[in-house]
Amino acid sequence: MKPNIIHSIVVCLTAFALPFMVACSSQEESLSKVENSFLAVFTLDLGDTPYGTTRATPADGEYVPGSGLENFIDFLKKDFRCYLFDKDNRFINTLDAVSIQSFGEKIYSIRLRLKDTEEVKNALTTGCHFVFLANWDSYADPVPRITTIAELCTASSAEFEFTQQKTLLSADNLIPMYGVKEFESGVQDFIDGKVISDLGTIHLLRAFAKVDVNINFVDFAETPVVTSVSMTHSNSKGYKAPANVTKEEQYVTGSWLTDYTPVNIPGDVTDIALALTKDGSTGHYIAYVPEYRNVNDLKEPVDNRSRIKVCFTIGDVAVGGREVEQEIDFRYSDNPPTGVVPGQHFDIARNNWYKFNITAKGKDIVWTVDVIPFTSVVLNPDYGLVREEFTGYIIGKDKAGRDCWYDGNYYDPETAVPLYLGPKDKPGESVTINDKEYLLVYADYGLLSNGTYISGYERTAANLHHIYDKETRRKYLLSPEGRTGYEGVMDTPNPWLAYYFNDLKQRVWLDEEIRLKCCRTLNEWDRLEYSIVAYNWPGYDHDSYNPRFWFDIFGNRYPWSEGDTREKRIAILGEEWIKYLE
Repeated sequence: MKPNIIHSIVVCLTAFALPFMVACSSQEESLSKVENSFLAVFTLDLGDTPYGTTRATPADGEYVPGSGLENFIDFLKKDFRCYLFDKDNRFINTLDAVSIQSFGEKIYSIRLRLKDTEEVKNALTTGCHFVFLANWDSYADPVPRITTIAELCTASSAEFEFTQQKTLLSADNLIPMYGVKEFESGVQDFIDGKVISDLGTIHLLRAFAKVDVNINFVDFAETPVVTSVSMTHSNSKGYKAPANVTKEEQYVTGSWLTDYTPVNIPGDVTDIALALTKDGSTGHYIAYVPEYRNVNDLKEPVDNRSRIKVCFTIGDVAVGGREVEQEIDFRYSDNPPTGVVPGQHFDIARNNWYKFNITAKGKDIVWTVDVIPFTSVVLNPDYGLVREEFTGYIIGKDKAGRDCWYDGNYYDPETAVPLYLGPKDKPGESVTINDKEYLLVYADYGLLSNGTYISGYERTAANLHHIYDKETRRKYLLSPEGRTGYEGVMDTPNPWLAYYFNDLKQRVWLDEEIRLKCCRTLNEWDRLEYSIVAYNWPGYDHDSYNPRFWFDIFGNRYPWSEGDTREKRIAILGEEWIKYLE
């Protein structure tokens, strides 16, 4: 399980693209002209309209734009600010809104102005930062050449009080937002003398997280009644901005897992519990909440960590019915994203959508939880994810609409590779080989760099990805690293110089074809000798070089002499494997 991303609202050039409503009382509001001024144009692209093509990341599937009041900025009240800081993060001046012009309901253009002083010129030509704030209600008055970005973000105006009433958004309870854009060498359009400067894209982080809990009851004679859904711990305060974020690269990395994550919490907060409110249209229980620290610096869960608390009744309690209460942690499941430890707890961080699917089955109340990355893909069915009984893999569809399985998170584009269980003549079923039962799992590798499309649906030997021993439940990976445990190394930009470290830290190469190709077995070469043979280096007796060892499909390592012919290897594997491995 992993946290979901609503991710960054985007500010870019020319027009505000709003997916919902914008408070603006007229077609255009203008301020008086100022001579010798710097003029810039922003466009806010919130990604929820045809105009919303810019995201915080090139990996569109990892992020969602949010909707409705999650994106609302109150232009009528001019509830936003744009500040100019120099390259040392010291405040220079505030940009004024010259005009707010609407183009229909969802496109708005804002022009910003700054008097062209020597300090402004110096910042715009030598290096500067633009800080954009929205929905802060109250704003600090920075001191020129004194106030830093960090001080702006920790001023009293950067704090907000939080109560139960703030868990639902409204026109009077909007999400504070923060973004920054740096120009290390100055604003090029200003340096080039252009009338209006293009400031590019500014990504805004929302200060709240969204918690979304969906509950499904299965196999009950009488449908239970949910009496409450709540969070056991939350904070009475929060910061409208993240901590120590002065550059865009600190929170926009192209991957949700490495985007800005450290929580920023005032020191004088008190602990409060919060109730989630049932959404009439979806049936989900929703709350917008401030950041909360669930783990310490060692990523260990703290005693007062926040949990989802679900209470329901089965039957009439007054005449023998049951009251049931269950708490669920904010933690990753057994199939976490790459680089994360299974079962690891995590903080409740700003700008994330934590989407819980909880299923209670029968009178024994078995709870399963998936925290699913919220993407443009619609979860179907609505109530939880169905899993294959033996593997625990999620049952789904591939891009062609065919039955498949997923190991890990169904909606994570980095890990959601379609898998196909069982051979082609027995899809979804295990097979008996050498009197043992195995489950063969094929992977859909998609389009390779050479233009070849490797579809796991075809269930060929080439895309056999891993094997389960049904009796021991052991999983055998067929990748070189998975089969050998060796470390792959590429310490130069040239991929031809890559190698593996074997257990003795010797440089080797792993190959399935050169010298002997047989039943997906793997040959271990000395790295230099492999290059001599594979690339036909002149001046060498190529026939004198052979692999040193070979591996079977179960990761067993043999000297080359014990498998230097096809017959020897088949004798070890057994002939029944041939139909699945060649």
